[in-house]
Amino acid sequence: MNIIVFTSAMVESEFAKYQNEAIFKPNPSNQNFYSKLIKALSFKNNVSVVSHRPFSKGMFEDNYLERRQTSDGSVKYFYTRLEANRSYKVFEEADEVTYMGDKAAQDFPTGNFVVVADCLRINLAKGALKFARKHGVKIVGMLTDNPFNLSGVKRSYARKVMKTASKFDGFLSLSNGLLRAFHVNSKPHYVFEGLVDETVETRKQPIGNYYFFGGSLYERYGVKTLIHSFIESNIPEKLVIAGSGPLREYIFQNTEKNSRILYLSQLPKEKVYGLEQHSIANINPRPLIKKLDEESVPSKLLEYLASGTPTISTKHPALYEIFKDDVFWIEDDSASGIKRALNSFIIQDQAKLKKRATTARVKVYEIYGVKNQGERISYFLHSINS
Repeated sequence: MNIIVFTSAMVESEFAKYQNEAIFKPNPSNQNFYSKLIKALSFKNNVSVVSHRPFSKGMFEDNYLERRQTSDGSVKYFYTRLEANRSYKVFEEADEVTYMGDKAAQDFPTGNFVVVADCLRINLAKGALKFARKHGVKIVGMLTDNPFNLSGVKRSYARKVMKTASKFDGFLSLSNGLLRAFHVNSKPHYVFEGLVDETVETRKQPIGNYYFFGGSLYERYGVKTLIHSFIESNIPEKLVIAGSGPLREYIFQNTEKNSRILYLSQLPKEKVYGLEQHSIANINPRPLIKKLDEESVPSKLLEYLASGTPTISTKHPALYEIFKDDVFWIEDDSASGIKRALNSFIIQDQAKLKKRATTARVKVYEIYGVKNQGERISYFLHSINS
């Protein structure tokens, strides 16, 4: 099967360079998820990618990026032209996405292909939809979040995102709650909570023994609560934090006050994986909010489970049912509740915790590994396209 993916994801090595050179850093979560999705699809399909890179005014010295083509193994990437001005956004951006889609389609001259598109970037989605209709092919939306839940997104923009997505032919979704939120649960769909990829064992960094949190630094994800709880706990080792977000300065202030908090800023994916592999435990403190939990699965929790290191986590309903016996679960997501969980963790039999983590790793790859999920996603896309 031939597939054209419309996304902001780049070739991994190029994203690392892009991230390093950016004056302010793009959030890597979209890159991480879509690079795994592209890999999952490429096992048994011919895949090309139209990449509309994350870009905004002030991100680089130049407010302009040229369109170009590159490749990663058998997967070809078609990078769109980008400008950081309102005129481009309003009048040219969606058409630029369509134009690069036409370039990608030249590799499939029979016109026999299916489109998969990120629904959350409105002009990317509009351009992909226009391209699919132009070529008379099916378009499948990838639902990764509810736009109304995203930080800094206007409600008018979120409504436009949902309106555009409603015109797609089918959906891949990270939850049934997202299908309901977009009002598309009556359309063909396939739901999977996430993807994990095999990681290479790395050397431990010379920072002593530590617990780890990596991800977006927002209070609503429990980061501030975790810091308070960790400082008040009986744990003698460090808490290492990697990521970026509004709490960055707050974390810097705490590193100055308490030597047990170590902040390493936003790091390349491979370094984050290494930190996860060698920690005493990886911690997911995200508070339980019914609506958010129905629509959103904490991708970091799956990443932690894949590391083979013990995981300390709040009880996300969907993943708790699957990994009930494999994680050290936080019973109460308040500051005092997380503190109790941390104090309880350190008096457990560490060999047993490690054994549970090994079981979790095997299970998470069986269920969410890119190869296994790639087969299931491909079957769904084939059914849409036939």
